Amino acid sequence: MKIPFIGTLLILTLISVSTDAGEFDCRVIYDEFDSLMNKQFLINPSEYVNTVKGRLSRDDYFGKQKGLFLLNEERKDLGIAIIHTNNNTWGKLLYKWEEPSDGDAPILILKEVVLYRRVLDGTELRIFKNIIVKSSFTVDLDSGKLGTRESSDLWFENVDGKEMYLKAINGASVDFPMESMCKKQRQNRE
Repeated sequence: MKIPFIGTLLILTLISVSTDAGEFDCRVIYDEFDSLMNKQFLINPSEYVNTVKGRLSRDDYFGKQKGLFLLNEERKDLGIAIIHTNNNTWGKLLYKWEEPSDGDAPILILKEVVLYRRVLDGTELRIFKNIIVKSSFTVDLDSGKLGTRESSDLWFENVDGKEMYLKAINGASVDFPMESMCKKQRQNRE
């Protein structure tokens, strides 16, 4: 059986992607969020990169995570979070904090949420886009809707108008990668 060129290229790319940290071939990657988030990474991202677990402050997003990842132009300043919902769904999301032009309180925008009900075989995929979470609101990632406290997975915790967090709640977990998986390879090229 002959394998078409594109299929051969895909197979070679997958073979070159190891499960060890820093072994990804970033020369063939256009967008880290799409290309490098494999099932092992989704289950245990801290085996690949340094992560912050449980919650990340808005200040840490702006100071330590924004602009860190190899992302396409329209995503370049977004943060990444790896999630495990309280309904046993695994996934990843792109997010950003935004100041509304009308001077209202900051909002959290979940630009893209990608969930795998069965992460080990990649089935039952669900994608939600542009979920706007206002200050002190929660979101149920399994439904993609702003939720009640009991069913929600994430909380936009606003402590005092200045100190704010994106935080896992109700048995959900969240990991925030604090380095690019392509970091080592970019440093070697410089």
